[in-house]
Amino acid sequence: MNPPFSPVLIFLALACPLHVFAFGNGKVIPACFTMEPQHGTTAQTSPAPYNITISQETYKAGDRIIVTISSNTNSTLFAGFLLQAREASNGNTPVGSFLISNSDMQALNCSKTFDAVSHTSNKKKTSIQVTWIAPTDITSDILMKATVVAEKPTYWTNVQGPRLSFSGGSISGGSSRPNIMSPVIYCGLFMLTALLK
Repeated sequence: MNPPFSPVLIFLALACPLHVFAFGNGKVIPACFTMEPQHGTTAQTSPAPYNITISQETYKAGDRIIVTISSNTNSTLFAGFLLQAREASNGNTPVGSFLISNSDMQALNCSKTFDAVSHTSNKKKTSIQVTWIAPTDITSDILMKATVVAEKPTYWTNVQGPRLSFSGGSISGGSSRPNIMSPVIYCGLFMLTALLK
């Protein structure tokens, strides 16, 4: 005798898609911290045929730094990527935020707003370029890290760019000179108040 709910179970099995992490649309939130794309295969162990370059190798709070992922040759195109900035000494959590410049990429919220960036489709690319904004609460060295997918079963993890060192100072375009006007104004107001009594 068949169980009474077998037609319902069969319908649900057919109607609900299998839970496979293909992520052709780049919505790779489950990969935020491990940076593993969960494609059912393991990462390549050969040197990655991709480079990460940065527009400068020192940063201050609020600096905007151009980050580029590019293939070594025109024959090593990539379909997908996940890019983050992480502290070099304790690289478990993404830091800073990204600005998106075109429709080939999208910002993700892993632990904070826009702290990672990924592809929007599996269209083959030779390079992508994005702007990273340095955080205001970190002074340690930073590494750009990426997972780059050539095609679904073939990918490289822990692709790294040059080390980005904290240079101190203030936000780009600002002045590091201390503000001495506030104490002067305060003293002036105090004296004026005393004279008017």
